[in-house]
Amino acid sequence: MKRDPEVHQDVRSELEVLDAGHRSVEITAHHGVVYLTGLVESYAHKWAIDRAVTRIVGVKDLRDHLHVRRPDAAPDDGPIARAANHGLRWDARVPNGIRAEVTDGVLCLRGVVERFWQRVAAEEAVRNLRGVRDVVNEIAVLRLAPPPHLTLLVEATIRRRLGPGSEIISIAGKQGVVRLSGVVPTLATLGEIELAIWSIPGITWIDNQLLVE
Repeated sequence: MKRDPEVHQDVRSELEVLDAGHRSVEITAHHGVVYLTGLVESYAHKWAIDRAVTRIVGVKDLRDHLHVRRPDAAPDDGPIARAANHGLRWDARVPNGIRAEVTDGVLCLRGVVERFWQRVAAEEAVRNLRGVRDVVNEIAVLRLAPPPHLTLLVEATIRRRLGPGSEIISIAGKQGVVRLSGVVPTLATLGEIELAIWSIPGITWIDNQLLVE
């Protein structure tokens, strides 16, 4: 098990490789929980930093208190909203009817999709735009009938991603609700498992009790 100074150094090294404004990011590690504070240049940088930190072995949780600096030359909300809606319309993964609204650089996504991955795709289509300080995803996913043999389906989904390591995860599924418990190697793995399960039509809730090793 890594000690906090090792986790701190690994996070710092990862941000140096990423070179996403790492010098302005303050890092604190306490019992494997990493706290990030400071200013970054864009929401895209903030997102990239979060992804990099969650991949590090020994990081049990991430508390992101980073803020996006709005530069003097940042576009107004109107042009950002037009660019976002244009990107949503031209992204083949995003269905019609998804719209973006922007207030003070905070971009809000609204609409309804049939699949969870479409909700994720909409956010991917807009998060790298200049001037965006944060993305609030309020897109709703249609509730479908839970699939039969839900637990077996979830087990197969996790096994495809973890291989033999999936055996250490306990799964219980009933009426669209999935309960997970066990241990995973990284915080990123935990998030990937949850994202994969949400992609199964008919899932209504995930009670994620997984712990990071």
